[in-house]
Amino acid sequence: MNTNNESPVVFKEINAGQRRIGVATLNRPAQVNALTLEMCSLMLERLRAWQSDEDIVAVVLQGAGEKGFCAGGDVAQVVREVRAGGPRRFVYGDAFFTVEYDLDLLIHTYAKPLVSVAHGITMGGGVGLTVGASHRIVSQSLKMAMPEIHIGLFPDVGGGWFLNRTPPGVGLLMALTGLMISEADALYCGLADWCLSDADRQQLLDRMADLQWTGNASRDSQMLDAFFASLAQDCGVSNIASRSGEIRALSRTPGPAAYRDALAELAGRDDWWRVPSRSLSQGSPTAAAVTWEYMRRSRQLSVAQTLELDLVLAKACQRGHDFIEGVRALLIDKDRAPKWSPATFQDVDADLVARHFR
Repeated sequence: MNTNNESPVVFKEINAGQRRIGVATLNRPAQVNALTLEMCSLMLERLRAWQSDEDIVAVVLQGAGEKGFCAGGDVAQVVREVRAGGPRRFVYGDAFFTVEYDLDLLIHTYAKPLVSVAHGITMGGGVGLTVGASHRIVSQSLKMAMPEIHIGLFPDVGGGWFLNRTPPGVGLLMALTGLMISEADALYCGLADWCLSDADRQQLLDRMADLQWTGNASRDSQMLDAFFASLAQDCGVSNIASRSGEIRALSRTPGPAAYRDALAELAGRDDWWRVPSRSLSQGSPTAAAVTWEYMRRSRQLSVAQTLELDLVLAKACQRGHDFIEGVRALLIDKDRAPKWSPATFQDVDADLVARHFR
């Protein structure tokens, strides 16, 4: 879907018999719909309104353009504000993370069927938007990842909750390496419910409008289950499933440095491991250590508690070195040569990690 509307999120309501379906379309296709504070604020307000509107029977969340659903949060803007200096340098970033996580929690707890339709690039904050939906559609072009290790951040937007609920070791692998997964992997990991062809995805709204909606959330949810199951496609073999034993073994390593070394050994035997191995070895040592502790601490937390912890960590990262430097190197100056501090895994001490959680 493409739209020429200038609003960064386009809202519309389509008739569904005697009722309506609310549709929110992320509308920054040139930026692969990267999320801004304005976009999160607009969606939070409209989704709350639709939740209270008795004529709205369901909500659909999708992204404009062919490149993807959402490339994540527009953290470059967060960092530009910090680098500008002054007493208000953290105001935008603190507000952005607060509203983004409030939106994520609303999606996880939504009182009506909420359908996320993810295609192409779906990363970081985009994953946060889609995994909490009651009905999670992916298409055959999916490229899903939590790539925060590249920018000195941790897998936020509730990552400690949903990554800890993947098959053993998979969430930690995704968190530490930014591993990009396919639609088959997403289904295997429990991060999506159905895979549709791109053609069916593009016709989805018209078909949903023709369903027999009742206005009863439970019955309508069951109807959607059957409807999406009838459209579901075979999305092939999961690369993650075929390496489940190795992934489980990785998770038993005692810390991020040992994990990095074990990945390097695997990469020497199987080319599939080369990209995640390189990502961790070249990523922020501080982010790796913080992520390791974050995944441990969030294992028994609810999604609400995890998002509360995310806000503490995000504010700390915004006030630290590596997040600012990582975003500068990857997204602003684009020299892809971040100067991490500390520069090595061995130089990251326990106190530095602990300060992120205070």
